[in-house]
Amino acid sequence: MNKDPKVFLSYSHSDKEFAVKLAEDLRKQGIDIWIDKWEIQPGDSIIQKIFLQGLADTDFFLILLSSESIRSKWVAEELNAAIVKKMEGITRIIPVIKERCDVPLPLRTLLWVDLSSDYDEGIRTLVKTMHGVSEKPPLGKIPEYVSAIKQSVGGLSKNASTVGALLLTRPDDQTGFERSYSSKELQSLVPFLKPDELNDVVDELESYGLVKTHKFLGTAPYNFGQVTPTYALFLHFKNEGIDYDPMEDVKAVAAAITAKGQLNGDELRSIVQLPPVRLNRAVSYLEDYGYVQVYKYIGTAPYNFGRLKATRHTRQFVQEHGK
Repeated sequence: MNKDPKVFLSYSHSDKEFAVKLAEDLRKQGIDIWIDKWEIQPGDSIIQKIFLQGLADTDFFLILLSSESIRSKWVAEELNAAIVKKMEGITRIIPVIKERCDVPLPLRTLLWVDLSSDYDEGIRTLVKTMHGVSEKPPLGKIPEYVSAIKQSVGGLSKNASTVGALLLTRPDDQTGFERSYSSKELQSLVPFLKPDELNDVVDELESYGLVKTHKFLGTAPYNFGQVTPTYALFLHFKNEGIDYDPMEDVKAVAAAITAKGQLNGDELRSIVQLPPVRLNRAVSYLEDYGYVQVYKYIGTAPYNFGRLKATRHTRQFVQEHGK
């Protein structure tokens, strides 16, 4: 709470000794408690003191329940006034059990503090409640297996979207070819996924043509030995954090081939000024969709092609895409 809590203690005078002890113990704990013994002096109006001062702006109304207090007319009157305050949202009523007794019907729906079973613990409970201290543990950091999960991208599951995004943000292989990941290496990147979940992810990505897998013996519990991203992965995630548009690479490559008729890797690179790995992705796209004639032979690294030749489809692609 932002201020010292104001507390009113209602009790039967048959329980006066216990009530005073309770008030003293609460006051020692920083609770500003109102009790008639300390507040009403000879000559004071009892009604004015209790109802116009004691119950005015009270944050907490403690009603000490015993076999005597539940029969007390004064306690009943004070409780009725407190219930009005409670309904107005001003006062919080806390029943305090001194001894076993029949709890009044209006209080049975409230959580009470039982001092008869453990007085010291009951005092601690009252003090923490009145000072607004909760035993609720502090909110911890969201675990990685939740925070690392990405929302669905292009219809993929969340797990597949997470792994796919992770693959395309890894550094490119400097040889010009896509970087491959062993099953164990990929698992180390997503430790929050179980092996079966990772198998499902790779299968899903492969079914969409976003990765290629290499399978061999001895990879259990994984169903793959290595996984390699394809150009389709970069196209699928082009709006998810990569710093270029893969489709613009495709257009630039197609335009260069159309302009020159035929090009090898070095010639193409000198024109479009793209690193080999991005050239390879663009050429793979054009080849898969039949937009270019590709000649392949040994010794063309870092390119995955030897020579490219423009066709009618290449020229149509360039016309349709404005390059």
